[in-house]
Amino acid sequence: MKKNKSLQKSNYNELFEKNKKPIMIGSVVLVAIIASSLAYGIGLNKNVKAWENKVYPGVNVYGVEIGGLTKEEAIKSLNEKLSVNIMDKTLAVTAGEQKFDLKYSDLNLSYDVEAIATDAVKYGKDGSNFSKNTKIKKGKDHNIEGEISYDEGKLKEFEDTVKSTVDVEPKDAKISTNSGNIVIIPEVVGNKIDGEDLHNKLVENINKNLSNKVELTFELKECKARLTKDDLSQIDSKLSSYSNSYRMTGDGRVRNMEIAAQTVSGIVLMPGDEFSYNDLIGDTTPDKGYEKANTYVGNKIVPDYGGGICQVSTTLYRAVMKANIRSTERRNHSLMVGYSEAGLDATVAYGFVDYKFKNTYDFPIYIEGAVGGGTVGFSIYGNKSKFGEKTYELVNEVLETYKPGNEYVDDPTLEIGKEVIQSYGMTGYKASSYQVTYENGTEVNREIVATDVYGTTKSVVKRGTKKPVNTPPPANVATPTPVPTPVPTPVPAPKVAQ
Repeated sequence: MKKNKSLQKSNYNELFEKNKKPIMIGSVVLVAIIASSLAYGIGLNKNVKAWENKVYPGVNVYGVEIGGLTKEEAIKSLNEKLSVNIMDKTLAVTAGEQKFDLKYSDLNLSYDVEAIATDAVKYGKDGSNFSKNTKIKKGKDHNIEGEISYDEGKLKEFEDTVKSTVDVEPKDAKISTNSGNIVIIPEVVGNKIDGEDLHNKLVENINKNLSNKVELTFELKECKARLTKDDLSQIDSKLSSYSNSYRMTGDGRVRNMEIAAQTVSGIVLMPGDEFSYNDLIGDTTPDKGYEKANTYVGNKIVPDYGGGICQVSTTLYRAVMKANIRSTERRNHSLMVGYSEAGLDATVAYGFVDYKFKNTYDFPIYIEGAVGGGTVGFSIYGNKSKFGEKTYELVNEVLETYKPGNEYVDDPTLEIGKEVIQSYGMTGYKASSYQVTYENGTEVNREIVATDVYGTTKSVVKRGTKKPVNTPPPANVATPTPVPTPVPTPVPAPKVAQ
């Protein structure tokens, strides 16, 4: 046992002596590495510490290099150079074939230089010392994008300029008649930029790195017209017409009818479209050219702006019914009107009573109207083959007649027993209207449309209240006795000697 222990010790000593040199060399190298690492770490920490309050190399703010500067130095540099750099920038916008430049100098820009400098100093400071040292030595370019404030009103002005320049509103195809011939002008296709997309991209890019030119491209959206030539080409014939006459008065009634008829004339209704007289005409205010003329207010006749437009709506109603298009809203006047039979009129009052109808055909209809020469008239155009050969007529039947009563007004200038009619009352009626269908001139159908009641107004009669004056008989007076006229005594003529 002792012999084996001696042998092991001898082998260990021999092995140690054999590896003594390499171990010493390794130890020296290890110590050198450790020393070198310690020295590197000390130097790295010292370098990082030196840049602790400075902006790392390569950092810039919108093209202004501020690497190596303290916060105060960066603020000074930015105040001197940033405004120039930013104000020279533009955003290039291409919309369709049009080009625009959004100049930063037009946006009344403002920015917080101190906040930008603070962010610049903080950049990279949250990493490890090794990461920090790498940024210090390599100085990789980095742009600090400070928040730029701008005048939103100025930006909107630019957006409005772009939109007003590139946007082209679509134009509907137009239809008219010339000497009985139908004339169609084709539609115009429009273009439109997406205003929301334009705004969002401009805002998004205002704060981007302005050292590079930013170019934004926008496609224009095609906008189709509501009415096309193909739509209107279905209209080939006059389906119906109706006219009535008016008195050539000196008030504004005729002018009001002209304005209303011109507003209605030219309207095209596609299948399913509903016409509203009030929506189209609107309020009959003087700024639209309407004048005062007699109108019905309750059961009284008073002058007001727009008097006469009910004759236009009534004439249109008759023409539309002759085209066999039914009303979705229609009312009669409260009193009879001179231009229509009972049950065949259509009154309107803006905000209260409307005249409406819907195009129930599978083709468009065109309305043409005119006022002149004592006549107001409307014609309805559409597709003759689809309309068919039947004709239609709106007729009435008076069911009851209501005679006006009298309203007496005392008149102290008239003697008792005397009466003078100041104004005549209006007769009232109850009447039904019917839509009559004819085929080859023969009535084939009669359908009730409405039953209307028209009120009466009383005749105003002036009644005398003045009492007659009684003249007393003459009093008896004695007749005076006449006094005789004295006769002079005659004087004899002198005798003349012969």
